[in-house]
Amino acid sequence: MHTQQHADWQTTGLARRARSWLAAAVILGGAASVLFVLQLIILAQTVDNLTFKGHTLASAHMALIEIALLCAGSLLVQWLADMAGAEAGLRISTSVQRDLLHHLFRVGPIGCATLPAGQIVTTLTEGVAALEPYFAQYIPRAAMMVILPGLILAVVFHLDGWSFAILACTGPLIPVFMALVGYSAQSIMNRQWLQLVVMGSNFLDSLRGLTTLRLFGQTQASIDRMRTMAEAHRRATFSVMQVAFLTSATLEFFASLSIALVAVVFGARLLHGTADFRSAFLVLLLAPEYFMPLRAFSASYHARQNATAAATRIAEIASLPELNIAVDGEKPSATHITSLTLDTVCTSYADEPALQAVCARFERGQFIAVTGESGAGKTTLLRLLLGFLDVQSGSITAHDSHGRTVPSPQAHMAWVPQRPLMLFGTVADNMRIAAPQTDRQSLREAAQKADALAFIETLPQGFNTPVGERGSRLSGGQIKRLALARALLRNPDVLCLDEPTANLDPASAHAVARALHQCASYRIVIAATHDDALIRQADQILHVADGKVTVCRQSKDVAA
Repeated sequence: MHTQQHADWQTTGLARRARSWLAAAVILGGAASVLFVLQLIILAQTVDNLTFKGHTLASAHMALIEIALLCAGSLLVQWLADMAGAEAGLRISTSVQRDLLHHLFRVGPIGCATLPAGQIVTTLTEGVAALEPYFAQYIPRAAMMVILPGLILAVVFHLDGWSFAILACTGPLIPVFMALVGYSAQSIMNRQWLQLVVMGSNFLDSLRGLTTLRLFGQTQASIDRMRTMAEAHRRATFSVMQVAFLTSATLEFFASLSIALVAVVFGARLLHGTADFRSAFLVLLLAPEYFMPLRAFSASYHARQNATAAATRIAEIASLPELNIAVDGEKPSATHITSLTLDTVCTSYADEPALQAVCARFERGQFIAVTGESGAGKTTLLRLLLGFLDVQSGSITAHDSHGRTVPSPQAHMAWVPQRPLMLFGTVADNMRIAAPQTDRQSLREAAQKADALAFIETLPQGFNTPVGERGSRLSGGQIKRLALARALLRNPDVLCLDEPTANLDPASAHAVARALHQCASYRIVIAATHDDALIRQADQILHVADGKVTVCRQSKDVAA
């Protein structure tokens, strides 16, 4: 199954996404080739009639009209073929990008963290973009490299055996030499992609750590490192271009040699009277066109190498295992969660055990505090509840007030991380991430529950006030309460929070704690925290240590 999924993300598998458009491009290209060859046949006959058979220009009037119509028809059909190829490329690249984003949402943040962020971003942008010219140009041109030369060889075989032998012998040499050059070019292209991914990851890390680099005086060192990587990528790019030039030179050499041989052989035979002008003229018209698809194919051959390297990176992202979590946009069921039970649950990061045999039960109206040393597994427990980690063994079940199992419990949950995400927009925009169609009154109610309405109304434009990049215009406490209001906008049955009062001043921490206490009266609230004030408010305390969770009914049990 894994092998089949990997094959679906290779270039051959991706071609099935737009097979009808690709087939249309090939068929229309073949039709254009037929019209073009017919045009040359009529042109050769007309020139022969006018030059050697004494026909007048008036008698060739109909033939000239046919030539014009065939020329126009060939150009029109070829244009339609190019449009079909472009449509195939756009459809495939768009669908791949959409499916990759959907897959990443199903993988979850923990699974995505196994690959560098720079690699994921580069693949979703540059990698997906590299697929378009492959399907829009390379595949139709590869088909034309067979159709048009085959058609020309058939016509030449009917006209002259010597010319057929020359073209038939020299033509296949070009793909052979191109393939030999292409093998070395593929390794160069793979190296270029690797350097691009490393450069993208390094640039992203430098942007994230710009403050740290500045404080440690490493700004210039970071710039020098980026310059070195950019120079390495430039050299790799020029290596690819050198291979492309070598391929073109090989093609032109054999094409020119073949056409020259045909011309010399026919010239000698015409001088000796063993060949007729019409056949010689037609073959000399067809000979350059015999190599034209090969030239076009050579020009787009680098697109294949680029797409192959990109498909490898795309397949790497597509192979990340998906989690059994609610997909984006999934609506919660009409029933509500009143209890949440963990029965001997075990989970792990990759092959490293994280939590073992966790048993706990949470009831509606409870505030649960998760305590423990940093790195003990508090955040892991929240990620497990939210579905960001798979349950290796045991079970997590949610029940309603009648004791019935609630399906997709993650759809009834909300999450406030330690560092909430604030988009570049207004306060209302950031709150509506949870519910895009929410009206202003609902925003006010959610803000009131989170104890955020008072500070929002003091902002210059209220809910329409821009929060700045990453919430730079708000304080830490305001961001935490705004994130809590956003979570409450979904009206979740289970609210999970990671260090909700960390790095806040006492007044802000007290405001957040008061809001959480109010929220816990009609839902399950679970908070990982070191805050003693929050721990004292808890109805139930879970202490995490060495991968094991101890359930304490009162805060004093932990203190003891």
